[in-house]
Amino acid sequence: MRTSCFTLLFLLVLPGCRGGESAQPPVHLIRNMFTQEKGKAYRKDTSGLFADGRVMRLPVEGTVAQGQLEDDTHFYEGLDDKGQPAQTFPAAVKTDGVLSDSFRARGKARYEIYCAPCHGLAGDGKGPVAQLALDGGPRLLVAPPSYADPRLKEMVVGKMYSAIKNGVNAGNMPSYAVQVPVDDRWAIIAHVRGLQRAADPAVQDEGGVNVVVAKATVASLAQGALLYKAKTCNACHSVDGTRVVGPSFKGLYGRMEKTSAGDMMVDDAYLKESMLQPMAKIVDGYPPAMPPLPLDPIEVQSLILFIASLK
Repeated sequence: MRTSCFTLLFLLVLPGCRGGESAQPPVHLIRNMFTQEKGKAYRKDTSGLFADGRVMRLPVEGTVAQGQLEDDTHFYEGLDDKGQPAQTFPAAVKTDGVLSDSFRARGKARYEIYCAPCHGLAGDGKGPVAQLALDGGPRLLVAPPSYADPRLKEMVVGKMYSAIKNGVNAGNMPSYAVQVPVDDRWAIIAHVRGLQRAADPAVQDEGGVNVVVAKATVASLAQGALLYKAKTCNACHSVDGTRVVGPSFKGLYGRMEKTSAGDMMVDDAYLKESMLQPMAKIVDGYPPAMPPLPLDPIEVQSLILFIASLK
């Protein structure tokens, strides 16, 4: 009888030991390390070990986590060993010295997610976001350029990388550093080169024009002509009268311009202010898209001489 009662009790208790949930810790006759005092990520420090009461700790000052040194400036910054925008893809993204098909395919996929809405699937600058709004006005202050533009076909890959990482046109194209990891930035550039080559077989993955202007001691028109490309003024200002992002330089000097501060004569003082403080006076009909240019006085005067020569 006693054996039967124990057997029945065991059978009744056994189902209750399976599948039950409890906020209480399990019973351990020999505790060992099951219920030790320990910190858990995102929880308050209850041990009193840290004065600020946080379990998660900041890195020790002056230290870098393993794998986060980012000492490869070519890969992370798009710069060569001279600090200039790189003309080649970094070795870290190549397989046996070349860009693999899978890498290009990854770039195509990322491009269609992040870039095509503005730049278009074909890279023609006619993505859905770049179309006119319902009221007939533009959705974007600065229209995306076509990758078939000669300037972009000659652009070195390091400058394209900078555009993705840092943004361009005073934030009209914002930085995509958060959305697009480093590897994917280079993969997108590889796809853009493919789009350019589809329209012009002469376009190569690497190379391009990287204008470097030596420091001058005297301002000159020739120096200004070089700076026009080196400082990428040609991205927004034409020299033949064509309307781009900003006013054309042709016939600009000596002209009256309607600006946010009233009618202004385009003279040396106006041009200098426009280069160093471009938001001070916005020309009517053009977006506030120009960032301040890092120019020394000789460079400023050289650019003024160049602009003044374009009658």
